[in-house]
Amino acid sequence: MSYLRLPGLLMALAGSILLFVFNLSQSFGQDTLSKSPYGKADMLIIHKITITGNKITKPRIITRELEFRENDTLSVPVLQAALKTSQQNVFNTKLFNFVTIDTTNIAGTRFINVNISVVERWYIWPIPLFEISERNFNVWWETRDFSRLTYGMDFTFNNFRGRNETLRLLVHLGYNQLYGFTYKIPYLNRKQTIGIGSGGGIELNHELAVTTLNNKPVYAKDVSAYLKKIVYGYLELQVRPNFYATNIFRLSYNYYFFGGNIYDLPGFSLVKSSHQQFVTLSYFYKNDHRDVSYYPLKGYCLELELNHAIPYETAHNSYVKVNLRKYWQLHNKWYFASGFTGKLTFAEVQPYYLQRGLGYGQDFVRGYEYYIVDGQHFALLKSNLKFALLPQRVLKIGFIRTTKFNTIPLAFYLSVFADVGYVYNYQGLLPASRIKGNTLENSLLTGIGVGLDFTTYYDVVIRLEGSMDRMGRTGIFLHFTAPI
Repeated sequence: MSYLRLPGLLMALAGSILLFVFNLSQSFGQDTLSKSPYGKADMLIIHKITITGNKITKPRIITRELEFRENDTLSVPVLQAALKTSQQNVFNTKLFNFVTIDTTNIAGTRFINVNISVVERWYIWPIPLFEISERNFNVWWETRDFSRLTYGMDFTFNNFRGRNETLRLLVHLGYNQLYGFTYKIPYLNRKQTIGIGSGGGIELNHELAVTTLNNKPVYAKDVSAYLKKIVYGYLELQVRPNFYATNIFRLSYNYYFFGGNIYDLPGFSLVKSSHQQFVTLSYFYKNDHRDVSYYPLKGYCLELELNHAIPYETAHNSYVKVNLRKYWQLHNKWYFASGFTGKLTFAEVQPYYLQRGLGYGQDFVRGYEYYIVDGQHFALLKSNLKFALLPQRVLKIGFIRTTKFNTIPLAFYLSVFADVGYVYNYQGLLPASRIKGNTLENSLLTGIGVGLDFTTYYDVVIRLEGSMDRMGRTGIFLHFTAPI
């Protein structure tokens, strides 16, 4: 079988996502002008735009997200839609806890003033870090091994200089050690369409996964020496030509050092050398029309990722990955979401330390949190039906003086879900140790369950889910991101 050819079942799963690709538009309404004396056919002129509450943020960072300008002439329906989407755009910069946009009429004229009020977030976070070193919280909870915790300090300065720039200094100690930085400048030119970013660091590990057995990673450990050292750095160019589309071009360098002859283990590496390095060229495209990016209820998002490693013989890490997500409000408090993720790798075999199938990050079938599934290609389809048990409410805490913390939005959602996934692993060239006991590869994975989601400010999401996989195994799992 050609390594570029997916099995029929995988193709069927990939094709199913086309059912909702054709319905990617979502209309939004806002009754901002309900008190206006004008009818829908009337044309209104924006006289002045005022912004309040932005003590740090430069005004142009906010006005860049608006779908209107001063002196624009718009019909009432068009203006209503523009006010709604502009409010979402400003909120999704993640610079503010609350964004309010309303209008006032200038008596006796068709001129209106647009008033934008924001509540800025707290931007400086020199906070201690305690992080689990497993793929997710549930895997770590199986052993509750505190020696596998990473601790340290993340110094994050969001909205640096009031220009939506982000500066991060990373000092991680313990199980995984990391010393690094990232710096992003989203806008360089006057039109605010071009930005740059950079980062680099050193990562040190006494322990790392060297193979998969019985659908779980097997670790090697050396307390007296580092089994893996990584030196990395990257430069990226960001192009954002409009409100919704983002293009990122990245050039990165990776230098790996493997100790203890780890590179000699079957399938771990393609090159029998303790020192391996390669350059990666990558492109990332995002078209985001979600109402709230960290926990969307309406809209859609398309992401495309292309990755190519040089020299190819060392890494075999060239792939294309696509992620489509669509969100509907069915009726009143009822919502539905569906998401598809697919990946094609342009090699029959990859080094184990770079291969990523299902079981990493957000790419997993719910019910299989304890497992990883190796392979070159995968397809994942997730679906959620949810009910707003407590639609978003705002609480005021009187004894806290600052508006950055004393106004708290919160919401609860009940959900039922069903996921299906498939990982294709080309086993013809794999060592026997990479095949034995890994029964989830090249087989259909299904999971169903129920969940309770909690959301609040600073993009906090807490999900508690009970699920069952295709074998009838059940579990309760905790997650900290939106399900789709």
